[in-house]
Amino acid sequence: MWSKFEADGCTWEVRVVANESEDPGTEILEFRPEEATRPPRRLAVERGVAGSMNDSALHAAYRQARPIGADFYGRPGKRMSDGVG
Repeated sequence: MWSKFEADGCTWEVRVVANESEDPGTEILEFRPEEATRPPRRLAVERGVAGSMNDSALHAAYRQARPIGADFYGRPGKRMSDGVG
């Protein structure tokens, strides 16, 4: 089971995604809302740190994470209005 916590009015699930980082010393944390009402967020952290994070550390990491996805012009966090999903 993945870690879950409440922030910004919804429940977020936290997981380590397959290492997509170019740096072998880091791993990617992904924050996904349970209700799928907001875009997922990602943050690179040191490898092995994710398993030992407590609730306050997860909240701090969540605040640093940025939404993934982009609009037609490549601006992060902006979603196209006609986009599906």
